[in-house]
This record gives sequence, structure tokens and C-alpha cells, in this order.
Amino acid sequence: MENEFHFNKQEKKFLKEFPGMLVIFQVLDGMDKVVLASDQMLAELNLTFPELQIYFVNGYKPVVRYTSPEGETRVFMGKETSQKRKHCVLRYVTYADVTGLFLRLDKYDQMEGDLHSDSFYKEILDSIDVGVFWKDEKGRFTGVNRAFLETYGFEKEEDVVGKTDEDMGWHSSPEVFAGEEEKVLSGQKSTLVTTKNLIQGRERDIAASKAPLYDKNGNVCGLVGSFVDITPLL
Repeated sequence: MENEFHFNKQEKKFLKEFPGMLVIFQVLDGMDKVVLASDQMLAELNLTFPELQIYFVNGYKPVVRYTSPEGETRVFMGKETSQKRKHCVLRYVTYADVTGLFLRLDKYDQMEGDLHSDSFYKEILDSIDVGVFWKDEKGRFTGVNRAFLETYGFEKEEDVVGKTDEDMGWHSSPEVFAGEEEKVLSGQKSTLVTTKNLIQGRERDIAASKAPLYDKNGNVCGLVGSFVDITPLL
């Protein structure tokens, strides 16, 4: 490559000893070419520098999947930043091992027709203060988050899962809510609706919205909803 960039000895030593997975590309005429990599990057992928150049022959990859000779697959995600140098632009890409995250996402993606969230997503839902719930196509609860349990005074998900609103006796006019959920299960997303619920023995005003859930084939397999208690403080 014409005008290929070369680091001076001090820069090269520092970058090769970088304590992490680092690849540096030269951007010239719209093409990326590896001009340097840290020793750790080469070690993690078990590649020589010429082999790494071949691996990135088509340019920077935001996600790198590496399978070891023993058959173990690891996933690395890259974060890049560019720097303008004399006569060229350099792209510095640092990679982080996200194998654990991808394994959990793959597990969730493979769950055919199962509305129970993977623990990864459950942790996220439990961290918010809005009540969240999801149901199957027959209106039975298949999961709720921590805020939902605290609002209704339950200790665990099992107190709700498998039951319907009618089983719980929360609504004075259950047919109204059933009709609303039928619309959602037909594929419509509900607007924010203010209703009254019997919560821990008291009638409370809540604002709720619901949306359909789809399986991999694009068919509605349930719904997900969220709500907040808007009862005026007395």
C-alpha cells in the first residue's frame, strides 16, 4: 500500500505492550489495513500478525467470533476511535470479551414460544420502578417484575404466574379489561389507559399500556404491559 503509515520505535513498543486487545488500522482511499496489533490481541486469537492482517482483509469488524482448536467459541466486541495523522487516518479499535453476554442472548433467542425472560432480562426489569408484566395468549400471567410484586404485595412470581386478572379479582368490571386485551392480542398496541384496580384491599388509580408479543414466526403469542400507580396522595 502506498503511503503506509509506520510508528516510530517508542510508539510501536508502547502499543504492542498495550494491556488489552488493540488493533490499529490505516484508513486510506476508503480501505482499512491492519498496521499494528497488541501482543494480547494476537495471543487471544492465537494468530500471527500476518494472519491477523488476512483475517481483517475486508476491514474493521465490530464483532469478532473466535473458535479455538478445542472448539470453544469466544465473542469480542470492538470500540473504535479515529485519529488523523500525517497523510492518513488511523482507526484504533479495542476489543472486549463479551462471550458471556452473547451466550445469554443466544439462549433467550432460542426460546420457542416461552414468555419467561432469561435472568439477564429479568435483572434489567427488576431494576426499574414501573410495574411490568407479560401474559400468554389466554391472558394468563407468565412473568412480572419486582415493582409489580411490591405494588400488589406478593413475595414471589409464583403467586401470580398461571393466573388471570379474573382469578386475582383485581377489577370490578373484568369484561372491560378482557375486551382491551383481546384487541392487543389481535395485534393492536393500546394507548395509555387510566383504570381502577383493587390493590392490597384498596381501590387505586393506575395508568397502564400494553403491546402484543410475537414469536419468531411473527404470530402474536401474548402481551406485555406496564403500569404506574397515580392515585393522589392523601
